[in-house]
Amino acid sequence: MFRIRLFYFLFVFFLIFPGAVGLLRAQSGATDQVRSVLDKAMEIQTNPELQGTEHQKERSARIRKLISESFLTGEMARESLKEHWTKLSPKQRDQYQALFSALFVDSYTRRVLDFLKRETIEYPGETAEGKDTKVRTIIMRTNEHIPVDYILELKGQKWAIRDVIIDGVGTVETYQNSFDRFLRDHSFDTLIERMAIQKKVGEEL
Repeated sequence: MFRIRLFYFLFVFFLIFPGAVGLLRAQSGATDQVRSVLDKAMEIQTNPELQGTEHQKERSARIRKLISESFLTGEMARESLKEHWTKLSPKQRDQYQALFSALFVDSYTRRVLDFLKRETIEYPGETAEGKDTKVRTIIMRTNEHIPVDYILELKGQKWAIRDVIIDGVGTVETYQNSFDRFLRDHSFDTLIERMAIQKKVGEEL
């Protein structure tokens, strides 16, 4: 009897709310996307054919490509400036987004190369936050458990990452605070100049 009632409830629910099927699939897909990205990163990092300093550039290139394809760097760039974004011309926005995206991908690539190896990662769950979904993960190490949350947005049929919160500290929020302090005393053109120099230095390393 219980099974019949449960089946009837689910039938009526999805009949009245047909979009719920897609929503549930989309939500479960957010965790799947994070797991896929992390698994691919760890596979690159631990690939026997990519070990050693002679393969560092190849390993770095593969990680960089994975990050570029998995993150919404353009939207992260816009959010990192908060209200300063509305004051920019279309040309300035394009210039800033390009520099921010390059610097973020480079920075996050270095973080993955230095930090992420073959890890044991738990996925406690995910929660909807407006149009976004937060996927919670915990990196389980012998002497420490590191909480890392990923904020994702569904773009078409694919989930993409728009923020990473490590031990309670958000990546986008960190950029916001840093750029806001800088722009209180400097012009936007000066910020662009500094970012361009930083990008050039990173390319030469």
